[in-house]
Amino acid sequence: MPLISTCFGQAAPASQLQALYESHQWFSLRKATEHTKAPFFYRSAVEAAFNRIGPAQKHLDAVIQAAPHSPDAYKAHELLASLYFRNGLYSKAFTQIDAMLAEKPAEEDVKNMRPLFSALSQSNQIVLRKKASTLQMRMEDGNLYLPLAVVGKEANYVFDSGANFSIMSESEAKRLSLMVRNVDTQLGDSSGAHLGVRVAVAKDVTIGGLHLKNVAFGVLPDTQEPFAELPEGKRGILGIPVLLAMQTLRWEPNGTFAFGFNPRHTDLSTSNLSFEESFPVTQVFFQGKSLDFTLDTGATHTVLSPPFAMEFPALLKSSGQKESHKLTGVGGSSSYDSVLLPSVTLQVGGHNVSLEPAHVLVKQSSDTSSWAAGNLGMDLLNQAHVITLDFHGMMLSLE
Repeated sequence: MPLISTCFGQAAPASQLQALYESHQWFSLRKATEHTKAPFFYRSAVEAAFNRIGPAQKHLDAVIQAAPHSPDAYKAHELLASLYFRNGLYSKAFTQIDAMLAEKPAEEDVKNMRPLFSALSQSNQIVLRKKASTLQMRMEDGNLYLPLAVVGKEANYVFDSGANFSIMSESEAKRLSLMVRNVDTQLGDSSGAHLGVRVAVAKDVTIGGLHLKNVAFGVLPDTQEPFAELPEGKRGILGIPVLLAMQTLRWEPNGTFAFGFNPRHTDLSTSNLSFEESFPVTQVFFQGKSLDFTLDTGATHTVLSPPFAMEFPALLKSSGQKESHKLTGVGGSSSYDSVLLPSVTLQVGGHNVSLEPAHVLVKQSSDTSSWAAGNLGMDLLNQAHVITLDFHGMMLSLE
C-alpha cells in the first residue's frame, strides 16, 4: 500500500513574509507559505484573504489566544473584522473592532469605522433561501443592473464588487420606508474622496432565488454620483456582502445573469481571486508579469495605478503622454496626474483584453492604488462572451 505524505519545505525569511503581508501581496504570500513551516499567523492570514471563513476564524483565534496583546494578535483582529464585515457578519466584526481599540485606543482609522460597525452590529445579513437562478439583467451606461425586490418593492440596482457594502439614495430609502440612522463615519471611494454616510437595514431582499434578511445599505444624498441622474427604483448599488451570498455568478454582456450554480474550481492553490479588506483582488498578467488588480464591477472604465507605472517605466517613457485624468466615485470627482498610453493588452481570467487607451495614474488616488497595479472595470470584463465570478473557489474566468 503506497504511503502519502506531505512534505514541508523551508519557509521564506520572516522579513520577506512580513513585507508581502504589509504590501497586501496575497498571491505571493500564498506561494511563500504553501507547504512550508511558515509562521502560523501568515498561513492564517492567507486563509482570511481567500475568504475561508471557518479555517481563518479558528486559526486567527488561536493566534490571538497564544499571545493576546502581541502585534500578531492585533493584526489577527484586523483580518477577522474585515472577513466578518464583507460576509455580513456585523456583530462579530464589531467585536473585533472593539478588541482593536482596547489595544490601540488612539487608532484613528479604527475609531472612524466603529460607529458604522456599531450601527450594523444588531443586524447580521442572513441567507433565508438560495437556489440557482437566471435573471434578465440590463447593461446601461456601462453598468450592470439586476432586478430585485426590497421589502416587497421592485427595483433595479447596480452590481458593484467595488462597494464594501450596499448603497442607496435618500429618496430610495424613503420610497422603501426604511429607517435611516446617522453614523459618525467617513468612507472613502475610488476617486479618493471621503464622505459621511448614514445607514439603513432592509429586512427583506429577494434577488431571483436568493432571499436575504437584514441587508445593510449606506444612504447617501440624491445629489451624489451616481444617483443624481437616475430614475426612481434605480438609485441603489449591491455591494460585496450581497455578491458573496450569491457565491457563484456568471453573466453574458447580451443580458443573461446567473448565480448559485455549482462551482467548477475547487483548488485554492491556483485561485486568482483574493480579498484585501472588502475589496476583491485578481491576478492580471502583462508582459509575462503577474500584477494585482482590484476587481470593480461598479467601475465602467479600467484605470492603471502608480504600481503599474513603477513596474514599467520604460513603456511610459517611450509610448506615454502626460495628461490629467478625472476619476468619479460616489463622493464626487477628482483629477490626477497620469500618463496616456495608446493601448495595453492584459490577460484577465485566462483571456486577453485590450485597454484602449490606457490611463496610468502616477500619483496615489486611494488606499488601494498604493499597492494595486490597477482597478479592473466593466470595459475589460465585458470584452469576453461569458464572465464568471466564483467566490467559492475564488476564481475569475473570462471566456
